[in-house]
Amino acid sequence: MKNKIKPIDKTNLAARVYGEMREALIAGRYMPSDRIRISEAAQAFGTSDTPVREALLRLVSEHALEMETAKQIVVPPLSLERYVEIRTVRMALETAAVEAAAPRIGSREMAELVRINRRFEQAEAAHQAAQQLKYNRELHFGIYMHCGLPRLLSMIENMWASMGPILRAFYEAGDSGYDEGANHHAQLLAALERRDAAAAVAALKADMLSAAPSIERFLVQHEAAAAEATA
Repeated sequence: MKNKIKPIDKTNLAARVYGEMREALIAGRYMPSDRIRISEAAQAFGTSDTPVREALLRLVSEHALEMETAKQIVVPPLSLERYVEIRTVRMALETAAVEAAAPRIGSREMAELVRINRRFEQAEAAHQAAQQLKYNRELHFGIYMHCGLPRLLSMIENMWASMGPILRAFYEAGDSGYDEGANHHAQLLAALERRDAAAAVAALKADMLSAAPSIERFLVQHEAAAAEATA
């Protein structure tokens, strides 16, 4: 649990623990199959077990975590089937967010998005997994936050909590397969600058699918190795 979570303010404990834990998942601070013991998490947060249990059970209900025992919860293991499902749902939610955001993003916001994308490309070139996750997320949510649909944004965040550990494992494997995806980022930003919602949606779809073959290959190899290890 070291360096993954920090003590929190004592007001509205369960909601605050939930927010911190979801943020940790989105940011890729947990790996697939990591175990989260309620007592250890409570000690790290500086709370009793109860608010931690409530927060973790909420994440279990959202399928970001899985329950192993009454006192132990786990980040879902790597699974090709789970990844494909998450990607499918993300595609529907995030294209809707981009379409709604396209006419709302001004020149100042565009300049910030371009800056974030440059940092993402630098992190990708340097194979810095944590920084790749950070700037990829900043870019996407820097766009989605302008959609004007808070419930949609919340659903997207829930899906990213499920996706974060998968991307962390994938990036740390060292073969991101994302060179073409960086180009799709540029195409997405160009479409947004023109306020061309249809082109922005097409670029986002291409961006989300560009790394898909590499991620799927990584997951197939992982599942094969796991099966061989247990044979």
